[in-house]
Amino acid sequence: MEITIAASNALAKWLRLDLLRLPSPDGKRIGTQPLTTGFSRVSWQCHLVEHGRLPLRRHHTVIAVEAHSRYALLLPFEAPPDPAELESILLERWGNEALHLALESGAVSDDELPLMVERFFGEAWEIHWVNNSDPSINGHVTDAAQWLKSTLAHEGMDHLDDNHCYGLGLHINQQYKRVGGNRSQPFRPVIRLLDDALFRFGRGLAATSYPDTPVGDFPCPYSDRPARNNVVRLADFRRRG
Repeated sequence: MEITIAASNALAKWLRLDLLRLPSPDGKRIGTQPLTTGFSRVSWQCHLVEHGRLPLRRHHTVIAVEAHSRYALLLPFEAPPDPAELESILLERWGNEALHLALESGAVSDDELPLMVERFFGEAWEIHWVNNSDPSINGHVTDAAQWLKSTLAHEGMDHLDDNHCYGLGLHINQQYKRVGGNRSQPFRPVIRLLDDALFRFGRGLAATSYPDTPVGDFPCPYSDRPARNNVVRLADFRRRG
């Protein structure tokens, strides 16, 4: 699966990365192109937030927002990681939170969850970095950053550790969001992230049948759906005891 990590100028500078700007088909707005997620690709818009009081040590939080769900991950750092470390932390947090949602929702059982875990962490990721800031996602990045700064100010803290970042992220991702203006349909990022995780890693585990979806699978939430395989596989059927 292809993963696109789009770093803002601030993040790329902090990481000391010289990244290519995401090109534009018409040659305009290079580096500010829309990011998309589909059945074969997941895109993350990532930005750096600096906080803490000078002359004390500065603290840093990377905010990663997924393009389709607008799900926000808050990743705290004391020093710039190398790209591989940031990739690993982002993927681990995404996997842990998405799979926790799958279990918490009741869509899969305790016995079935290990299969989803194996599929997620056994995925062959093809990761691409670009320098890009999608304007339509930036508002959600800014919103998460404001939540972070407000929480720090309210608690009188200079930074949040992993557990506090997870708790704040959970609150942010439960809020209703819109994409495309006030007339668009509101949604919650947690629901979209859950739908994505079940589709990608819950093959054969669905107890309910869905239209235009192989038996046992969860539906694809994207318009660029994979070609349907009409062959009925025994492995697609949920074991019933």
